Amino acid sequence: MKLNVKSVKTVAPNKNMIKKVVAIVISLMVIIISYVTINKAAEDTKNTVPVVRVKNPNGLEMSSLINEEDVEVYDVIKTEYNSDMILAENIDDVVGMYTTYYLRKNSIIYKDQLGSERPITNEWLYELGKDEEAVTIQYNYLKCGGDILMPGDRVRIRATYEVEDTVGGDTGLYGPNENMIEYTVKNDKKRTEIIFDSIEIKDMLNESSHSIYEIYKEILRLDENRRAEVMKSEEFIKSILPRSLVLAGSKEEINQYAKYADLKDGELLITILSRETSNPIIDQLPTLQSEVESWIDSNEK
Repeated sequence: MKLNVKSVKTVAPNKNMIKKVVAIVISLMVIIISYVTINKAAEDTKNTVPVVRVKNPNGLEMSSLINEEDVEVYDVIKTEYNSDMILAENIDDVVGMYTTYYLRKNSIIYKDQLGSERPITNEWLYELGKDEEAVTIQYNYLKCGGDILMPGDRVRIRATYEVEDTVGGDTGLYGPNENMIEYTVKNDKKRTEIIFDSIEIKDMLNESSHSIYEIYKEILRLDENRRAEVMKSEEFIKSILPRSLVLAGSKEEINQYAKYADLKDGELLITILSRETSNPIIDQLPTLQSEVESWIDSNEK
């Protein structure tokens, strides 16, 4: 019996079968890739590099001296290791160094986060010119700008005093002064003279004679949460209220001020000049200014 080839029908491949084959191939590829990835990860966990990290539960503030109990050895996966990290074998070199940034607990220590010398305080004193001098004057923050005035601002200072009689026309108390104004109040003759036309405030001292500039720097060394907590405290608000100003001026300017320093009836009027030509510390902390002002306002109420 002959087979009728023409009667044999062409069998088309089943579409569902093709989908199943493709799904199986993809599944096998996923399994293989997953196996390779997991196997590599397992190998990486065994291949670690011991480095130094922060152990102190409170972290390390900026400019802190590092002690043995502040640090510990920690193993990082080799793929995550960075050459800037400090190796565990050098942990003894870390002790006795100073931090250049705030370091959180469990954070790995990098080489650029440490320094061998403690940052100097009142560094502006080292930047004074040979002909410049620093002088401290009393300051009433309620009458002279409140909490607006900051280290780095420039001010103009006038002295007001009583005189018995007019001498020599526009001659001031200690010689000619073109910035002198003479007037009469309740039959008392008064005279006002500019003693500092434009002078920079280098620092401000609180009632404990502590540097407010350094207090702001200490705040910068804290992490954000700790900083917010400290700044809301009554102790901090009190610590940044100035009682005197530290000014830096030329020899001539300081000599001019010395003439009025002992005036019993004298009063200093301090006015703030434009910040376009100054560099107040608050420019470094724009958010800090608004927070401080709001907390001071609520504290005074």
